[in-house]
Amino acid sequence: MKEVKKLFSKFDKSVKLFINKVKSACKPVHRTLNNICKKISNKYRQVNSKNKYVEPIIVIGTSCLFVLMMILGIKNFTTVEEISITSNQAEYLYYENKYDEAIEEYKKMQDEDNWPIWTVKIADIYSLKGETDKSSTLLKEVIVKRDKIVNDEGYDKNKERDLELINSMLFTFTLNKQYDEAISFGEQYMNEYGENKDMLKTLFLAYVANNHIYKAEEVSENYPLDEESAYDISELASMNMMVNRWDKGIELLKDAWSLDKNELKIYSVLESMYLFNKDSLINTLEDKLKESNEDAYKVFLAKTYSMSKDTSDKGLDIINELDDEGIDNIGTDLIKYEINKNLNNVDEASDYLNGAISKSEAINKESYTTYYLLSLRSINNSKYDEALIYAKKSINASSNNADSYGVLIPQILISKQEFNSVESYYRTALQKEPYNYELIMNLADYYANIVSNDTKARYYYELALDIRKDDSSLYLKIFDLDIKEVKTDEAIAKLEEAIKLDEENPVYYRTLGALYLEQGINEEGIELTRKAYSMNEKDSITLNNAGWYYLMVENDIARGYENIKGAYDDISASLDEDSKKIIIDNYNNAKKVYQEFLSNDSQEFDLSGIKLIY
Repeated sequence: MKEVKKLFSKFDKSVKLFINKVKSACKPVHRTLNNICKKISNKYRQVNSKNKYVEPIIVIGTSCLFVLMMILGIKNFTTVEEISITSNQAEYLYYENKYDEAIEEYKKMQDEDNWPIWTVKIADIYSLKGETDKSSTLLKEVIVKRDKIVNDEGYDKNKERDLELINSMLFTFTLNKQYDEAISFGEQYMNEYGENKDMLKTLFLAYVANNHIYKAEEVSENYPLDEESAYDISELASMNMMVNRWDKGIELLKDAWSLDKNELKIYSVLESMYLFNKDSLINTLEDKLKESNEDAYKVFLAKTYSMSKDTSDKGLDIINELDDEGIDNIGTDLIKYEINKNLNNVDEASDYLNGAISKSEAINKESYTTYYLLSLRSINNSKYDEALIYAKKSINASSNNADSYGVLIPQILISKQEFNSVESYYRTALQKEPYNYELIMNLADYYANIVSNDTKARYYYELALDIRKDDSSLYLKIFDLDIKEVKTDEAIAKLEEAIKLDEENPVYYRTLGALYLEQGINEEGIELTRKAYSMNEKDSITLNNAGWYYLMVENDIARGYENIKGAYDDISASLDEDSKKIIIDNYNNAKKVYQEFLSNDSQEFDLSGIKLIY
């Protein structure tokens, strides 16, 4: 104990000695500063005594200087970082939805450049605007000009820029739905230059849309794959699954996962394929897992189950099993994030997203993956300006990254209620991945549900139908547009096609039945309604429409009221608000009529308030 006290005693003496030395050293400085302050103070009094305005000027000036410093500090603190993803003014205007101004800027650029790439950009803008005839005319003019330059100067001199030009033209021809022209044009130049990834991706879409499936299969077989890129392998996996090569696609996706389990594109492909054909995807994965209990299949199936609230519990069971096996990476964190979001476990979801970000930052803080995840977190926190910065940084980190253009930025802009620029980002995403079914459907839904542009919505739903000709749900989406535009015959034809593709879906029968009833085709209408009822006796819309029939056609008040009351009693929480309102209003009106009926069944009843539901 004495030794400890002695030790502290020596330490205390050393500290006191050091402090005394510091004080001694500071005395001259303190004296100097004190003398300077006294001189300034004396000078200020002398000047102020001679001029009464000096003190107010100094006070006001000091205050203004202080305020200016505060403003500059606040400005520096709140200024949003500017990140550019454009290379010229025309592109900037394009992303600002200033299409006419962008066209004029491209025209100026074309005037200064003999190579017709800028005219192709103009053609693509016309295509985006829906002016496909004008777009295709410009493209044909470009072909003539391009051929002349290449013939005069030779292929070798122009190869690099020619490949860019050709693929841009191929894409725009295809999005104009001029599939024959795109295929003929693409195959001609493929013969000249050989296989090129961008051209093959665009040709793949043209082949599938034009029902040349065997040629699309050839593209997937001859694709010049980079076997060291998990991103590239994932893209090829997607193309294989889109031509119903599900086993091959899943095996390629497993190769990508073995190469880099953290590659976001693997999980993006599963999302897209879930939307494309979830039944085939789930069935293939479940069969694979039965054959071989491999971790990759478990991860893929967990991701697939995470796409729906109804199956999230299944996904959670698999992911817990993977945890026990020590499988822990960015991908599994994202699956846990999605599952917990679906299960309304907000804090847990946030923790897993943060975990994915930490893992990505540990690998590379400036990768597209890190910025993508940071953007996703900012979206979740409603920090949309910040999210947009990170999304653009992810693009600059990897310019081929279609999901930042087609998933992140549209989600951000829609959340900000800034709808004008959304379609241009979707378009760029499609240029990166023309065959991406999810992007096409998201764009169609955007036009249908967000900005109510029925013409463009129909265009992209029909493009999706060209790709997935056996998807009956697409006919229902187009049916909704037909109904809005009062195209009754077309609407009936769409539903009849949907029933041919899916004979077990009661929604198609009840909807077609309602349409027939409205048209006065009562016998067929009630038969279809009964068919729908036999498939789902608890469906409120079917019961409502049956009630309408008995009230309006049969004048059977008791039976009609019974059906509409059944519809009211069985209203599902998942039913859309418009349908709920109609059912509630119908019930109140029918109940009133029924009470009048009980009082006097021989009187005339006002049934004008009873409505059908499509």
